[in-house]
Amino acid sequence: MPTVLVIDENRGALDAIGRVLRSAGFKVALASTGREGLRLAQHRTIDLVVADLRLADITGMEVLKRLRQELVDIPVIVTGLASTASALEAGKLGAADYVEKPVFPDRLVDIVRSYAPGPSGPDTGGTKPPVRANSQIIQTMRVIEERYADASLHVGAVAHDLGVSTEHLCRVIKRQTGLTFVMLLRRARVRAACRLLQTTTLSMKEIAGRVGFSSASRFDNDFKSVCGVSPSAYRADVWRQPRPCTPSS
Repeated sequence: MPTVLVIDENRGALDAIGRVLRSAGFKVALASTGREGLRLAQHRTIDLVVADLRLADITGMEVLKRLRQELVDIPVIVTGLASTASALEAGKLGAADYVEKPVFPDRLVDIVRSYAPGPSGPDTGGTKPPVRANSQIIQTMRVIEERYADASLHVGAVAHDLGVSTEHLCRVIKRQTGLTFVMLLRRARVRAACRLLQTTTLSMKEIAGRVGFSSASRFDNDFKSVCGVSPSAYRADVWRQPRPCTPSS
């Protein structure tokens, strides 16, 4: 069973990621500081590292740099707030992948399984067999990313534009992603809301309207269901903690 080292100074996020990975069948080692994570990496057999870029004792980029020097063959997945500059810098330092926060559990598990030998059985080599997204899925995801702010967007309209039935598109989406259209749309809206919470002082009502939620209360409920905290708590946590030492893009 592969062991994943998770490094994150936010105790809530650290414990949540640990629970998700354990439930997916991985062994997990947890570290709340960069130095603790480096120590564990040196003294334990680690198959993969998930490290956040916001660390209080040493920068996440420094942790990544040292991990790549000391654990040359071990994939390192970094997590952080949306920043093209951070993603590019992490890539230059040898990160295997960059996962934008908030981290969605099923996406994280899929990414970890793609880099670490997984617990899913010998027939798949320990990983989920890749599923090739068809053109309808690609177009649907593109529509969601382009039109998430449209509060009237619904699967029927997308199906009509693609020339297929609503039932067919719903089946394809579920089979290919394991999610529903509504769930994918909600996540796109929440991701957009996270960016606004990180970078603006807009009110919750203003943010809700900008990203396509019909009301502030719906925004609050859907945000909690995806991120586990309210939008105001998420904003307070972002502003309370130091930003990565990288220029914004």
